[in-house]
Amino acid sequence: MENRFSFSNAFLHFARANGPRGFVWQYLLAYALGAVLLAAVGYMLFRPLFNIWFDVFIDVASGGSEAEMERRFVRRITEIVGWLVFSYVAMIVLTILLWSVFEAAIQRRYVREEGFRVRLGADEFRLIAVGFIWAAFTVIGQFVTMIVTAMIASPIVNVVDNEAGGALVIVAGFFLFGFAWLWIAVRLSPASAMTIRDGRITFFGAWGATRGRFWSLLGAYIVLMIVIWIAFYAIWTVIGAAVIAMLTNQIAALEQAASENNPLKLFTLVMSFDVLGPMTMAFLTGLLSQGFFIYMWAGPAALAAKTDPRGGGVAQAPDVFA
Repeated sequence: MENRFSFSNAFLHFARANGPRGFVWQYLLAYALGAVLLAAVGYMLFRPLFNIWFDVFIDVASGGSEAEMERRFVRRITEIVGWLVFSYVAMIVLTILLWSVFEAAIQRRYVREEGFRVRLGADEFRLIAVGFIWAAFTVIGQFVTMIVTAMIASPIVNVVDNEAGGALVIVAGFFLFGFAWLWIAVRLSPASAMTIRDGRITFFGAWGATRGRFWSLLGAYIVLMIVIWIAFYAIWTVIGAAVIAMLTNQIAALEQAASENNPLKLFTLVMSFDVLGPMTMAFLTGLLSQGFFIYMWAGPAALAAKTDPRGGGVAQAPDVFA
């Protein structure tokens, strides 16, 4: 019963969700391609900055004057500061658009049980709006936590008249508010899934979909977090060992180029396949694992939206809190 809401189904929804086969591999390959294209655009936008750093690298390798390098660096950075600001804004916009495209694809897979497709339409722009609401909600929550904690803690600290006691009160206040915001975040977690499900922006409407399901959802997220952390550690341990083993063969050549004070030879070695190959494989492996972790993380909230006890979900089944 993949569409019943339960702790186990929420945790494993990424593996048990119905829908066309082949979605995960199509999604992961498209995600990796999108991330590579975004990185390429970022390189082109920030190429003037990279050129400056490359010149600094050459100067350092050639033993240039530190004062002269600093003057030239500051002068050239000042000349392109307007372009850098434009590039940062452009990358933020492109990153948000890329996130919305793949988040919408994931939610359509989970909630509507559709196949993989990449587009930029109404679903994606609704998710961007939900993302901005989350951002505003987070900022407001942080300010409210600090202000209310200070208002409550100040008179207690004055009465206690003890630094250790005052610090304990403040820490306890932050923990209490932290759990309160965690509770709210979990209760509103199906916002993106319900936005895709209903075809309209839904944020606070997600509250009802998680009624009586907080502990199951929280448990699913905790277990997913542990699984993702272990997988992330294992993957990068293997990647790191492989990269170190491959780069070890180049240490002698790099040391020789550095001792010869030959920046061109040093740069050629750094840009060789023996160095860039392992780095590229590590980068692509990291992208694929990151994409899959994002897909896993979206599962519990999507199942809550699909099995909304108020109706409206794709899968209307009795809840099982086992």
